[in-house]
Amino acid sequence: MEDYLNPVLSQFDFSCFSQRPPLISIGEAARPKDKEERGAADKTVPAGSPEQGEFVVVFADKLLMELPLEALAVLQGDGISSVSRDFSLQVFYTRLQRQQPVESDNKKETKGGKPAKGKGDQSKAIKVAPVNCVLPPHSLPVDTHNFKYIVDPYNEGGDCEWSSTAEIMRKTLQMYSHQFTPLWEGVIGSESTCSPTELERLLVNCSSFIFYGMGRFLAHIQPSRLATLNLAECQMAILFDLVQNSTLPCQSQQEVQESKFCSKTHIPLETPIQCAYLLTLCGAHSVMLNQWSSSARTNAQNMEAIMENLLKKELTSGQSVHTLLVSTTQIYEREAACSSEVDSVEPWASPSAFNFIIYGLPNLVVT
Repeated sequence: MEDYLNPVLSQFDFSCFSQRPPLISIGEAARPKDKEERGAADKTVPAGSPEQGEFVVVFADKLLMELPLEALAVLQGDGISSVSRDFSLQVFYTRLQRQQPVESDNKKETKGGKPAKGKGDQSKAIKVAPVNCVLPPHSLPVDTHNFKYIVDPYNEGGDCEWSSTAEIMRKTLQMYSHQFTPLWEGVIGSESTCSPTELERLLVNCSSFIFYGMGRFLAHIQPSRLATLNLAECQMAILFDLVQNSTLPCQSQQEVQESKFCSKTHIPLETPIQCAYLLTLCGAHSVMLNQWSSSARTNAQNMEAIMENLLKKELTSGQSVHTLLVSTTQIYEREAACSSEVDSVEPWASPSAFNFIIYGLPNLVVT
């Protein structure tokens, strides 16, 4: 891939990506104007968060999007804190423009300091601790009280530690229940069924949407139906799917039955790139998903890492994915180095480290 893209890459100067940026506090970057903001500005960058490096957005055509572009050597510099993709400069500009009215609407809704109401007016019985997050410069807020999720709709997850998607989601909801998740709403397949109507309702009424299941996301909603939805309020669509099965790769038993009746025109639309296209056309500002199939264990680890980066470490959407990539790459490199000492084989990074990627806005912060 490096040799293939060298004629293009050689025309650019990437020297700025190799320089490590100075470490600054969030308070210094925010430049508060009043006393209350000054008090909040005393916060420093959360432990484990990356330094404020460059945010790189890659614009590429459809054929190049099939490649693991995040693995390019020029994108591994210390001066980079985020690598995201988008389909064109116009699409990226449109995402930014769509964000402006949504941001102002959220401010109006939260002006009184009341948390968003969950299903059945749950906010009356739930006390939610405020999220004291000072936004980094040029970042945009995402309302944590309006997250929606769908977990293992067909209840196909196993009972072992890594395949029990329902149990992993319950742990996530419990772990961050003090500040972030008490008003999250969704469906877990082991507890109740999720109809297409319910899935559509969750999609069109959320600030962010999480799908965590065994099969493809588009196996649960027809592409033709998804294309009619207005997802302008959905700032992040986070998909943990495409679990590799030894007998039925990336397909659940239910999907196999449904595929017999699936239109041939729908099949090409169920690839990860086309899924990102559809969600973008519907209005989603940012889409995180796997490029290809993944194991249940890797999906579980990615789920836990992304939630930690977004909620606990208060990283942006792009930083969260890039931090996952860097940490996973380091793990594989250490394992490869240990094996190479025994087998005398040159260490290499596993493609799994570059599987989970982000399309769209990299500057979204959960607040």
